[in-house]
Amino acid sequence: MPRPYYLTTPIYYVNAAPHLGHAYTTIAADAAARHARQRGEDVFFLTGTDEHGAKIAQAAAAAGLEPKPWADQAAERFRELARELEATNDFFIRTTDPEHEAFVQRFVEKLRDGGDLYEGAYSGFYCTACEAFYRESELVDGACPIHHTPATWLEERNTFFRLSAYADRLLAHYDAHPSFILPRARFNETRAFVAAGLDDVSVSRQTTTWGVPLP
Repeated sequence: MPRPYYLTTPIYYVNAAPHLGHAYTTIAADAAARHARQRGEDVFFLTGTDEHGAKIAQAAAAAGLEPKPWADQAAERFRELARELEATNDFFIRTTDPEHEAFVQRFVEKLRDGGDLYEGAYSGFYCTACEAFYRESELVDGACPIHHTPATWLEERNTFFRLSAYADRLLAHYDAHPSFILPRARFNETRAFVAAGLDDVSVSRQTTTWGVPLP
């Protein structure tokens, strides 16, 4: 039977218009997909748009629109980009697709039933552009080290995924299957990162309303 071969472009953020970087990654993924098909592999090639988050809501507000209409017109521009590049993607996903939102909610329920989720308080310096929290030591003069915009102190009560509980299992898997991490040159770096300890991950945002609702 043909070997399954799955690949995806980044799922593009719709806070701005498509640009050269989006074209580059779509072309690169398309080239890989075409090559895999020539080898006789069973290819599924995905591209699409990430339409949730504070940045999207802010971009929509700046344009005088609600988030969903903004996302609708922005997603069509990314769909047209793939068509203009003659990309051979098998599917175009939008995170606002009802099927996607329903799957996310079922997945969250499965994690909760398995004891992998818990409620907890979180506080830290937050960069809206990154949609990420930073330690104070990571800031540069109180600003995000990437966007150089002032970080905002946020305190929220969120739902967390127990990523820390999986460190030992990940390390055991890496050691038993060294080819799992590719390229091979990144094996030691990745293993050392996990061995240093993993933080639990917030899977919800109390202050963000434009997202997939937690069940």
